[in-house]
Amino acid sequence: MSQFMRASTRKKRDVMMEAALTMFMEKGYENVSVDDIIAATGSSKGTFYHYFKSKDAIISALYSKQIQFIQEWVKQPPSKVQSLEGHINRLFLDLASNIHSSPRLVRSLQALSLQNETVKTEEQQQLNVLSESLLHWLPEPRKIELLVCIYTGTVRTWCNQDDADLLSMMKNNLAWLWVGLRSSEPYAPLQVEPVPKEENKMKVAIIGGGLAGLTAAAYLSENPHVEGILFERSPQLGGRAFTYEKAGFTLNYGAHAIYGIDRHTLTNMERELGLSFSSKQVDKRKVFYAKHNQLTAAPLDAINLLRTDLLSTMQKVRFVGEITAIIANIHNLKNYATLADYLAESNADEDVKELWEHLVCSNFFITPEDARNVSGAVISEYYHNLFLSSKPVNYVLGSWAVITNQLKQKLTTSGRWEIALQEGVESLRYADRKFVLHTKNREVAFDKVIFAMPVQQVVKLLKGTAWEPFLSPYESNTATEVMVYDVGLSRVVARPFSYISDMDNKLFISDVSATDHTLVPEGGQLLQGIAYLSDRFDNEEQRKAYLEEKNLQMEALFDKHYPGWRDATAVKRVSKKAMVSSVKNIASNNLLPIRVENVPFYFCGDGCTGKGELAERAFSSARTAALSIVHEVEQALQKV
Repeated sequence: MSQFMRASTRKKRDVMMEAALTMFMEKGYENVSVDDIIAATGSSKGTFYHYFKSKDAIISALYSKQIQFIQEWVKQPPSKVQSLEGHINRLFLDLASNIHSSPRLVRSLQALSLQNETVKTEEQQQLNVLSESLLHWLPEPRKIELLVCIYTGTVRTWCNQDDADLLSMMKNNLAWLWVGLRSSEPYAPLQVEPVPKEENKMKVAIIGGGLAGLTAAAYLSENPHVEGILFERSPQLGGRAFTYEKAGFTLNYGAHAIYGIDRHTLTNMERELGLSFSSKQVDKRKVFYAKHNQLTAAPLDAINLLRTDLLSTMQKVRFVGEITAIIANIHNLKNYATLADYLAESNADEDVKELWEHLVCSNFFITPEDARNVSGAVISEYYHNLFLSSKPVNYVLGSWAVITNQLKQKLTTSGRWEIALQEGVESLRYADRKFVLHTKNREVAFDKVIFAMPVQQVVKLLKGTAWEPFLSPYESNTATEVMVYDVGLSRVVARPFSYISDMDNKLFISDVSATDHTLVPEGGQLLQGIAYLSDRFDNEEQRKAYLEEKNLQMEALFDKHYPGWRDATAVKRVSKKAMVSSVKNIASNNLLPIRVENVPFYFCGDGCTGKGELAERAFSSARTAALSIVHEVEQALQKV
């Protein structure tokens, strides 16, 4: 076709070329026919073949004009060239002029060259002709290589920018290049700023976003040399300490009473992590026990002990002696395998023995059968701390959310931790000295892994791995489960107690709003009933009948002490089997150590070894696990 093509004809030809290129990219060069191009442009076969001999000719045509310009340029006689630099610049500017009005066409062509061998070959042929022609005038290969790179790089940058001026860009870039090419000075060594040595952070995975997982992550977020991901399968953090609101009432899936808060791990966390929360002590003068339909003060302190009818005067003296021995850490109880063993050999009266049993039921949330199976050492240590406390029973004002939100905030503000909600870990393997965790979304490698989940789930996740045999002693652990009966009342129907415990049926009701008014709408009342549950049944029918009986006993306790509660109920939530601890701390169970021999992971949670019971064991084990990793990091830094 003649090079003297009219502008209108050239425009039609360019439209056809651009349409063809677009189709080549979308469908693949081999999958586009001439008929497809004709249909897309609304033209005819005659028109197509007037411009192109074949489909391949479209590609060739795009480069032929540029090659023609290069070939004409190289034939220029030296006598007509006033400046070598100007002659070379004229070539590049002419090549740029040929394409400067078609940035989209050039962009399409460059994209197509990445996926089609024909286009790639044509493009390379043009660059070869360009390099060879330049060498004819400037026989210095390294300089020619730089010139060609400047040309191709400028074109690539230009066609991907909106409203850019190719000719101006080409002039500026060539001007800068010639500054270096003109220099007769030998090349000086390249000056390069040393790359800052990337800090090798320890990467930690925490599996489980309950109280333990959040606590461990919060402690680790304090260290700038540690980064990580907190994986949580559910849509929210907090685990069993999850809080939600309904009709103006704030309900906790886990009770937020803290026993002995002034000696509690949470107080350490308040100081070490900078947490801020308020708590209020339950009114001890309104804590009562009910036995054989008789109400009496619960012996929480010296005043209540004097007031209680549970014990005779001599029995009170005996019980004070036992408390004193516990505080002094000289009580024989710590030397017995179980409470049952101690009580069997104790010469105390039956009422004193029953009180011990009931105290363990109340603080460990278990039945009398399980209470007798708790280790004497565990009971002795627990009550040593509780009896020394000046604040035996407190509520965190505002529910667990006050704590969990602050722990979460520490992670997000650190900039080194990711919270992965609704992303459970499905498997784990060891490869290239890393622990590789697989979720439904990704695989990520870590230096350390903390399991902050119920031990039963840990065993399930590590099933089939080399570590499974070492966890088998913890596989058959049983959980602590209770019945929870929450009722939000539109008005205060009665407020005789802050806490009433039915010693006969082993259940209690707390007037939560009497201590924490932030949980209810104005004028409302929030009551929480808890029943300790047995897990010893011969069949499912027996278990269902037992739970129904507990439900009736709970409602009867409400009826007796809070008359009118049924009519005033605005919100009710009943969970007939709510887990309060993943491992019941009895002699027949085995709490999971924070470190297990021959297993390279860390473990934390209320089913692990640690200080206290229930939530405190989650906090304390997580704190220990995290600080152990921090210690490892600090030791490694000292060696460096």
